[in-house]
Amino acid sequence: MTIDSGFLKASDLFENQPAEVVKAVLSQGHLEEFGPGAVVFRQGDLGDRLYIVKSGVLEILATPRDGSEAMPVAYLGTGEVLGELALLTGSPRSATARSPEHAELFTLEKAVFDDLMATLPTFARNMCVVLAKRLEATTLKIPRASTKQLQGNLRFFDLATVIQTLIGSHQNGVLAVTEEDTKNKIAEILFFKGNISRAKFRHLTGDDAVFQLFQTQIQGEFSFAGKNLTEEDVHQDISMPAISLLMESVRLQDELPVLKERFPDADRLWKHKTAQLAWEDGETVELAAAVWARLKKGASIDDLQREIPRCSYWIYKTIADLAASGQIE
Repeated sequence: MTIDSGFLKASDLFENQPAEVVKAVLSQGHLEEFGPGAVVFRQGDLGDRLYIVKSGVLEILATPRDGSEAMPVAYLGTGEVLGELALLTGSPRSATARSPEHAELFTLEKAVFDDLMATLPTFARNMCVVLAKRLEATTLKIPRASTKQLQGNLRFFDLATVIQTLIGSHQNGVLAVTEEDTKNKIAEILFFKGNISRAKFRHLTGDDAVFQLFQTQIQGEFSFAGKNLTEEDVHQDISMPAISLLMESVRLQDELPVLKERFPDADRLWKHKTAQLAWEDGETVELAAAVWARLKKGASIDDLQREIPRCSYWIYKTIADLAASGQIE
């Protein structure tokens, strides 16, 4: 079976290799397919081969030092390589790789890899250049020349890890989320130099759009397409660094269920109990005033979520604080 070389050209390891090197690599490797949940290798396994993603996505999981359950730490898409360092150093696998949904991998066994390094000087030289550039990109936190191409169904993927992967690899491009039933795009996040620059989720924008993504059970698919962007293309509406935004999103996601337990009826109408709003927190006073104004004629939490452009957590939190202070009933 003839294997199309397009996926190799999408890889930083092979994109600048001469045609004869690519041909030699393709002739000595083979394809393997992995279905939902299939493990490619486990943390601690012997590094006996190199893998290149031809299609689909691989999930990388690492086991914490305390021995607790392995957690997703990254995703790899078409053209991305894993296992090359283990072949060079002889060290065991530092993480587990599995297929969340489906993945087709091109593999090279260690003996073949070693032979290519010994007999093809161009292959060995380009390998050194690629590894040096990766080290430079990591040290200086500059974007890698190659761009990720990721897509999948959110039933199989952890959205936080997808975003963390794009941040950690300093990507430029757009992450889009579509609903499973309608195929309509409901969310879009713009990445620039690994930071989240702009976000939209339904009627929300900026920080709250990202927060709401983590607070909503989405049945749908995501896709990331790398793009060449300049400063002029970016119209920032995010107020904090990407990692801080991600951590805050996870924190609010964890705390929202507690608030929902206190206020299980989102259709209950709330109204004023006092004549004037008393609110001391300067950072959230604008939101409190907007909620207070809407409650003049009575409104439910669901009404507030539809009409006020803030994420669910902050709507629930504001209602909780107003109720606790006896200002609404």
